[in-house]
Amino acid sequence: MIYNIRAYNCVPRMLNKYLEIFENYAMPVNNKHGFKLIGYFISDIGPQNQIVHIWEYKDLNEFNAMKKKRAADPAWSDFRDRTAGMVADQEDKIMTGTSFSPLK
Repeated sequence: MIYNIRAYNCVPRMLNKYLEIFENYAMPVNNKHGFKLIGYFISDIGPQNQIVHIWEYKDLNEFNAMKKKRAADPAWSDFRDRTAGMVADQEDKIMTGTSFSPLK
């Protein structure tokens, strides 16, 4: 398995609105295309207005194929339009579990 770990820093005062839009518009699209959410978190202590989410994939081929299908879905474009300007920056990583990790 591989894990896509994404960190978004929202524009101040946009976090709650972004979360609402993500839940109502992005999650249905992600679910429709088989994306497996491992966790979705917001910062309590540390950088403010930060979201970190983790997604699981079989391998890079699955990751790329799923992203391509989702990108072609008009509902995904709608989500992106609704959140335009809400994210200041993002970091995107692909990680694999170690031999002793509970998630491999």
